[in-house]
Amino acid sequence: MRRPLIGQRSRRMRRRVVSALLAGATLTLLSHVPASAATSVTTSLVATVHVSGLSPPSPDPAGITYLPGSNRFLMSDSEVEEMSIWAGVNVWELTPAGSQTDTGSTASYSKEPTGLGFDPATGRLFVSDDSADKIFVILPGGDGRYGTADDVRSSFSTRAYGSSDPEDVAFDTATGELFTADGAGIEIYRVSPGPNGTFDGVPPAGDDSTSHFDVALHGAKNAEGLGYDENRDTLLVVDNRTKAIYEVTTGGSLVSKIDLSAANPKHAEDVAVAPPSGGTGGVNLYVVDRGVDNGSNPNENDGKMYELSVNPPPVGNLPPIVGAGPDQTVSFPADAALDGSVSDDGLPNPPGAFTMQWSTVSGPGTVTFGSANSEDTTASFSGPGTYVLRLTADDTALTSWDEVTVTSVGSSGTSTLDVPIAASSDDAEEPVGMKVTLSSDLDIVDAPVNGNQIIGLRFTGLSIPAGATILNAYVQFTAKETTSVATSLSIVGQAADNPPTFTSAAGNISSRAPTAASVSWSPVAPWTTGAAGADQRTPDLSTVIQEIVSRPGWASGNALVLMISGTGTRVAKSFDNGVPPVLHIEYSV
Repeated sequence: MRRPLIGQRSRRMRRRVVSALLAGATLTLLSHVPASAATSVTTSLVATVHVSGLSPPSPDPAGITYLPGSNRFLMSDSEVEEMSIWAGVNVWELTPAGSQTDTGSTASYSKEPTGLGFDPATGRLFVSDDSADKIFVILPGGDGRYGTADDVRSSFSTRAYGSSDPEDVAFDTATGELFTADGAGIEIYRVSPGPNGTFDGVPPAGDDSTSHFDVALHGAKNAEGLGYDENRDTLLVVDNRTKAIYEVTTGGSLVSKIDLSAANPKHAEDVAVAPPSGGTGGVNLYVVDRGVDNGSNPNENDGKMYELSVNPPPVGNLPPIVGAGPDQTVSFPADAALDGSVSDDGLPNPPGAFTMQWSTVSGPGTVTFGSANSEDTTASFSGPGTYVLRLTADDTALTSWDEVTVTSVGSSGTSTLDVPIAASSDDAEEPVGMKVTLSSDLDIVDAPVNGNQIIGLRFTGLSIPAGATILNAYVQFTAKETTSVATSLSIVGQAADNPPTFTSAAGNISSRAPTAASVSWSPVAPWTTGAAGADQRTPDLSTVIQEIVSRPGWASGNALVLMISGTGTRVAKSFDNGVPPVLHIEYSV
């Protein structure tokens, strides 16, 4: 495989990954790469523009994006329509120095334009809306202006791919992909257009594919702003709580942490990269700050835009970018053709090389690889079932990996799936109506405070096709403590096609709509520490799972949520204990 030259990392390397994504691959890199210490970068305040003084004013600017063809910014305000000063304008066009050149409105389709992104090649404006959970795609009409009645628009759902708080959007000019920031999940989602070349959502609505990575790992508390720096091929994640911008690669690796204390924003919302307002060379950062929220002061008007100069460090050695290829189904005993991709930046040098290895993560049998050290190879299976295979790359300093699910269907047409909880926020507990705990063992269902509680379990990436018949299903727990209290439980699912992960917000589990189907469970006593057998296994949950996968919006690769409530005490290990619950499903198509 030909390796990219040092300094040519961004476009050549990532196009290979994009081709895999267009084919339907799921690439979730950050949880697969080591966290790195941030290089702290300071900024210098160049200018402050009081957008509160525009006509009409912008008290709570939320989004900003740069229009390179005209050397202008578009800025949006997601709160102004809630205030008495509302004058039908929530979008402004500004020069880098802050002079107003035009206005517009998205109110006819979005009263919450929380973020903006722009594609200079096509003129598409992208608007995120955290109330509708959508991204709007806007083309100007005959007047050539944005936010007017002749705009041509379409939209797609972010909730369909698991993002319930889309605070911002950024366009990657190197690959033609979108990135969206989820404030509640503190995650960044990559949206890749499918073969039709348009952003129309994930199946069944469209043919886009998505992946995501976590920025909380780097210290971010609230990912509300997102910009793209095409000069460095990096993403800029604005966090108003830590008053910093987290610069990450498009795969999720941390490059630098940019300190915003030079501007001391009250509530930094978004960032754009553009030439300095003074006309000198290089680029500066333009950060919008909504200041005091109108919820606490309905008469506030203190929106600002800061111009900041910054000198970030060079982008150094990064982990290899790995794609394991699209999930697939084969008929046993046929082999699966694995279509992996690995790219690297040539660092460290020496040696300037990387190695790769296929391995088996899970499955009911053994897997034999044609060539375990090649990107493209074959896999044969000792028996039918669902197998998770991993492609790992190592550049001698950093390692990353990606996984693919292969379902080998036997002659009977029955397939087996074993899916563990995959993230800390996917197994959670809530004393009903109170704040949710995301990082602990699972107390089923006796809470240490306020009595009984509800347990939430979210299983992701379920390769169950629409129309499947669920033959058998259960959750396998591993006991964390020895308990013998009489326990009576009820298990339901969430009546949703692809529910998002849990957050710490009060009632985040109990407020979810339950399935009509439910299953009772009275676990055998006692549970013994470390046990993971039939006594720690739920009864057959096929009626609950069937109701979920029979929903009109169900598609292979979706997530599902199970919720457990009742009385008594059992304590199980969780993702954070290193032994997460596993969902076992047998189905036929």
